[in-house]
Amino acid sequence: MSGQVAQALRALGIRQILTRSPQARGRSERAFGTLQGRLPQELRVNQIADYDAANRYLEQVFIPDFNRRFTVKPTQKESAFVKLAGLECREQLKMSAS
Repeated sequence: MSGQVAQALRALGIRQILTRSPQARGRSERAFGTLQGRLPQELRVNQIADYDAANRYLEQVFIPDFNRRFTVKPTQKESAFVKLAGLECREQLKMSAS
């Protein structure tokens, strides 16, 4: 395990579980593929050529439409995240430049 994500996980005491199966990675891979394939085309079709216009389009049109179409409601209402008692994540995530 290497890189900044791995370093942050180690600092927080979180064990990273890597997946090698396409089934486990499928949803995120499909989402990234959709974004990488579809977003540039949508910007081109809508004649958006600068960052400010692209950001407005993302915020006002693309993201709401994407979320409406692809969001899956959770089966449980409560959060799956567990708060770490006595650990300030912001402090733990401050990384050195080395």
